[in-house]
Amino acid sequence: MGKVHNYIGWREAERWKCIRCGKCCEKYIVPLKFSEALTLTRKYGPVALNVNGKYYLTKKADGSCIFLNRKGPIAYCSIYLERPICCKLYPFHITRRPLKVGNPKSAELKWRGENVYLYVDSTCPGTGSGYPIRSLASKIIQLWGRYKSIP
Repeated sequence: MGKVHNYIGWREAERWKCIRCGKCCEKYIVPLKFSEALTLTRKYGPVALNVNGKYYLTKKADGSCIFLNRKGPIAYCSIYLERPICCKLYPFHITRRPLKVGNPKSAELKWRGENVYLYVDSTCPGTGSGYPIRSLASKIIQLWGRYKSIP
């Protein structure tokens, strides 16, 4: 997702839960894999933007995601079950090398015999509360592994 993130290691955050505030859908640019852009465009029309061979979800006039809807203060995604993998991963960011923020040990995890680094965007209002990230880490990293293997 585009724009500036304030990443911290998962051990610093400890917990996370989506509180359905919609802030991520209001401010970030959502990159798409070609296959995601193709599928969403076929189903919903011109919802993907091609910029120099890279694909992104289009935005509403107010700058929010085209699929963001609200019922009162609760945000929801109108394509939740088929949302891009990038959206499924947010607010998590996984890398094979540590980022140049904080102590790398606070983000380190073993996955398939190698070190990976799991970060959380601290600007997400659900960071620091909810479920223990340790219990979510395996699913997050598996999803990331599939994301990285999609052409």
